[in-house]
Amino acid sequence: MKNIIHLLAHKGADINAQAGDGASPIYEASKNGHISAVEALLTLKADANRTTKSGLLPLHVAVQNNHARVVSVLIPVTSRVRIKRCGISPLHIAAERNRDEILELLIKVGFDVNAKLSQDWSRIYEDHRSTALYFSVYNGNLEATQMLLEAGANPNLDIFNPLLIAVRLGWVDMAVLLLRYGADVNAQISTQPSSFPSAILFSMDCLPMLKLLLDHGCDAKSCFQCSYGQKPHPTIAPSRHPIEELQVSVDLPPQHKIQVSQKFK
Repeated sequence: MKNIIHLLAHKGADINAQAGDGASPIYEASKNGHISAVEALLTLKADANRTTKSGLLPLHVAVQNNHARVVSVLIPVTSRVRIKRCGISPLHIAAERNRDEILELLIKVGFDVNAKLSQDWSRIYEDHRSTALYFSVYNGNLEATQMLLEAGANPNLDIFNPLLIAVRLGWVDMAVLLLRYGADVNAQISTQPSSFPSAILFSMDCLPMLKLLLDHGCDAKSCFQCSYGQKPHPTIAPSRHPIEELQVSVDLPPQHKIQVSQKFK
């Protein structure tokens, strides 16, 4: 592979040529996990910072397809500024695809665990998620969630607090972990606020979860107070049910169990 690439380059082939979709040779090599081709192209000064028309870099697609060796080679030659301009961090992709080994590597080399998706990327998802932590919680991946939280991920950055996902699905261990790292127990659904914490609504069918929330300071008193007293409540414009707003499927797989640490217990 290396010899062929060097021969083509010697004969005048453009090592940075891009196809109609913007994919370059190093992008295709990274996508398919051809480590020798990636190394050969880098030796020839191939540009690892050219994006496809979809806005992804070779590093992004290597993470997506779980090519850890390629990722480790691309990290030093990929511009953090260019990644920021893409609007999506490799951490987002690693968290979404449950690439825990790569997620750990990206954290170790200093990728921002609180990086947020750009508006263009975020609006792809109906819940307008924005952080890598949200992806890991949504996937029920305890190990990845713990890695991100230990690295400083803020559990309160998303429009829909990740804690509400854990509560909605009865994932007590996930809720314990998020609360331990400062998740807002009184979080509201911003598109449909109520007079009491949204987590209480989602935990009514799970008494252990409700007790956990109350033990962590959930404002239960607000459930017994009404600013309207005996007067009629004002008419509210029709809206989707809050549970639908979360876009959490009951068919999601169960949480991934932590194998290396039980610190949050």
